[in-house]
Amino acid sequence: MSSVAILKPDHLGDLVLSVPAIRAVRASHEKVGLFVASGSCGLANFLFPDIDDIRGIELRHLSRRGADGTPHEALIAWLNAFDHVLCLRDDPVLRRILADLRVPCDIASGDHLTHETSIQKQAATRVCGPYSRTRLFCGVPHAWPDAPRHVALCVAAGFPTNRWANACWAELAGHLNRRGIRITLLGGPGERDDLLLLSRLLKRIEHDVVVGDDDFAGLFDALAPVDLVVATDGGTAHLCSLRKPVCSIFGSSPWRRYAPFGHANVLITRDELCSPCVQFSAREVNGCVTRECMAGINSFNVEEAIFSKSPASMRVGALRVERGVSHRNGGRERSKAGFG
Repeated sequence: MSSVAILKPDHLGDLVLSVPAIRAVRASHEKVGLFVASGSCGLANFLFPDIDDIRGIELRHLSRRGADGTPHEALIAWLNAFDHVLCLRDDPVLRRILADLRVPCDIASGDHLTHETSIQKQAATRVCGPYSRTRLFCGVPHAWPDAPRHVALCVAAGFPTNRWANACWAELAGHLNRRGIRITLLGGPGERDDLLLLSRLLKRIEHDVVVGDDDFAGLFDALAPVDLVVATDGGTAHLCSLRKPVCSIFGSSPWRRYAPFGHANVLITRDELCSPCVQFSAREVNGCVTRECMAGINSFNVEEAIFSKSPASMRVGALRVERGVSHRNGGRERSKAGFG
């Protein structure tokens, strides 16, 4: 049986969205090498324990710290040791690397109107055949709770433009508490100070605080009693979607492409004309000073979205409330092959 290298050198949330494609390839090939960002190795080992060959790489154009990257020559040599390469990210740098390979490859390529898991499925099926995204992502689809009793508020944001104000989180916690709902405050190591501040603001409300780290099993244990997660766009939200339904708040991110995976999930967005905007780039500067895409979403909007019996799509004032984005935005999926 041929060997396959899977190239996915992204951040944590992007790796989570690649779970179905990676598991599908692993199920059909005995020898699989998974190349991920160095900071994602711990999560990769947790999610894919049956893949023995997991390697951390650093590509400078994807590093938030501007660290020295893995030499392209070395990466090309490693990839050439496999019979086929499946690249689950599309950008100019990776295309140049793939063009220098001696082995055939496929690259997941799509637009912002198509969900990431659908884009990757079109590429992966050329390697492994058809598969079910939902079955390989979480097994049984998560049901949306009609009357949640315990809600986690995930304040982690992948980029500064995705942040929702701490005052809004505190207000939402107050609304939910008045409904008799228990609150858990959730974030990653970078949100420790925000979580401590929010905990002080909620001193009259009984609540838990969970600061995530590399103990992914511990995170999922902490989520066990939670019925629903409310989150902004970030890696922690995608991690939560592996176990729980998610109500996500989207600002400048392309929501049709990067919504947390799940048939029952709800997404809230103003869907501004300027979205998606520049979020992370080594060459461009985000000059937005109003951030109205997030500032224009208030706690009452989110509360209404949580408890609405909405169809697939509805309006809450100036907001769009979308259900099951990952399963409704198939778009024009395509895969491009033929690099070397």
